[in-house]
Amino acid sequence: MFWSLVTVFIAGFAGAGIGYLLRTITRQRLPKGIVPICAGLTMIIATIGQEYGWEGGVRSTMAEDLVIVSTREQQAWYQPWTYIKPWVRGFIAYSPSENVETTAGSGIYAVQLRIQERWQPQTVMPVLVDCGASRWTDVTPDMTFTDTGEPEGVPWRETGAEDPVVSAVCSGEAAGS
Repeated sequence: MFWSLVTVFIAGFAGAGIGYLLRTITRQRLPKGIVPICAGLTMIIATIGQEYGWEGGVRSTMAEDLVIVSTREQQAWYQPWTYIKPWVRGFIAYSPSENVETTAGSGIYAVQLRIQERWQPQTVMPVLVDCGASRWTDVTPDMTFTDTGEPEGVPWRETGAEDPVVSAVCSGEAAGS
């Protein structure tokens, strides 16, 4: 967030310089108010560019086979341009190449969900997805498994095949399918 502020302030100084240059070129015919107007406009443009560009920048640092499970978009009254096109404030994704089936043929995959929010460090949440029963659960350190690869005594989220996590992992994008 610090570097975002620095970028916006530098854009403001550049915009003020553009306003001053315009005033000089027109031999002071433009009003003095053009300098802060140009500074403000460039600061707004820099802010908008950062808001819409952060997701692509973060995704470019992640695995190439990254699959976006869901996104969270931002719309706010104090950002009127978001009513035209909301910007992505966060997303949940996973990489199919990192998936591991608990036991061959079990249909239960260990998946690393990556939760990314603007101005926050990435959170990796390991989960198990049971494609046969269309459900998923969190992986815990004390989790034990049966010989068939099924975890013992875990609270499953019975979400159904429409759940974004289950549908993304079980749609044939999982490793080993």
